[in-house]
Amino acid sequence: MAENRQAAEAGLYKFLGLHTSKWSLLLVAGDVGVFGLSSLLVLALTGPALGSVPAVGAAYLPGLVLFLGGNLLVLYVADLYDQYQDYRSAQNLSRLIFAVWVATLVGVWCCGPPSRWHLPRGFMEWQALGFAVGLAGWRFAFSGLALPVRLRRRLAIIGAGEAGRHLLQMLRARPNSGLEVVGFVDDDPGKAGAKIDGLPVLGDTTALSALAKDHRLDFLVLAITRLTDPVLLNRLSKLAFNSVQLLDLPSVYEYVAGKLPMDYISENWLLIHSMMKNKTYYRHVKRVLDVALAVAVLAVIWPLMGLIALTIRLDSPGPALFRQERLGQDGREFVMFKFRSMVQDAERHGPQFATARDERITRVGRVLRRLRLDELPQLFNILKGEMSFVGPRPERRHFIEQFQEMVPEYRPGRRQGDPPGLQVICGYRERLPYYSYRLVVKPGITGWGQVMYGYAGTLEETKEKLKYDLYYIKNMGFFLDLTILLKTIRIILLGWGK
Repeated sequence: MAENRQAAEAGLYKFLGLHTSKWSLLLVAGDVGVFGLSSLLVLALTGPALGSVPAVGAAYLPGLVLFLGGNLLVLYVADLYDQYQDYRSAQNLSRLIFAVWVATLVGVWCCGPPSRWHLPRGFMEWQALGFAVGLAGWRFAFSGLALPVRLRRRLAIIGAGEAGRHLLQMLRARPNSGLEVVGFVDDDPGKAGAKIDGLPVLGDTTALSALAKDHRLDFLVLAITRLTDPVLLNRLSKLAFNSVQLLDLPSVYEYVAGKLPMDYISENWLLIHSMMKNKTYYRHVKRVLDVALAVAVLAVIWPLMGLIALTIRLDSPGPALFRQERLGQDGREFVMFKFRSMVQDAERHGPQFATARDERITRVGRVLRRLRLDELPQLFNILKGEMSFVGPRPERRHFIEQFQEMVPEYRPGRRQGDPPGLQVICGYRERLPYYSYRLVVKPGITGWGQVMYGYAGTLEETKEKLKYDLYYIKNMGFFLDLTILLKTIRIILLGWGK
């Protein structure tokens, strides 16, 4: 598809439903290579004492694969696959070494006797030492070589209006995105030679090819919300076949920020970019995995759930379990279960959003919310088929109806006699556009919006979180689900991470 081709040309790839970059893949490949080399080195030093090196290596292979998987998992949970970090700093190098140390402790527990994946403890210790040293050297070299290369991708924004300026602000907020904006291209004669937010208007669209060559542009990003000029369309179509790559604003925004710019997309854009593509197989398999995982988790944590219930009852009056009606897939209403984290009758004055410092939250409730333990009873909602582990958080009918309320949309008056500043109704839209899309999928205990943004307590915060939910709905897949679950674990264990 054109979207995937554009992404690949920008150094970005879609792997099992998750947008990633060649630099992230290179980091993983390098780590695997360093792990393999350190293992071979330790085998070469210790293998002769145990027998032939190939025979010992073959015997250790299952355990080594498991040990490697554990190391990669710990590195990911520790947020050490952020390719924009400078791994030449002492802080990041120490984080790497600490992560390898934690992974080694996990490996000793998983691969120790009488495990079928048994690895000698001494071998794992020496291998971990070699891996830590090699990993630090590899990451140091990666940052030294890759960071300058990433900052050489130059682009110009076609359109110096609100959309173009919004894109510039987003890229400036992410200086390590690898995209360097050199200026704007705009056909408005009043903007010729001017500076917009500190960047020059390089010229108009009649000179796109020359501008791309003169400024050594890698990309041109189209930031015109309503492109109807047939001459410009023809010009852009021809340009797309040249060396400079043409991208649209929503796609760049999506890949760099991990969310959809709601103000600059349309129903047509969502349709063309596969929002409604068939994911029946994924949904059926996901349901099987949801049930299996929910049963496994409940079998392990039921004593903890009993202890939590007792603690809630001792801390404040009221039931331990909290029931609330929410809307699920296709707007179906269901009763969602949670451990009570607020005082009884917390909404005696009517429905309201919870806030970070909400006085209604109890002492035990703050701990439960911090560790996400208040969500554990929703495992029963998963078994009933009302929820999934991963998906947009379910919302209450009161707020959904509020967000889906149709409000008028205005545009400036265009008639000859219209006074300056006159706004006329040009149609109607949802108060929070595209909010109804959240109901096309099953809600989840955790989700992309939850791990990337957190709780939303106002209309503006809900709009920002919705951008992440739309990204998930458009790109949902097994790998993205796994990423969300791992990010959730990181937030619970470390108290940070997005």
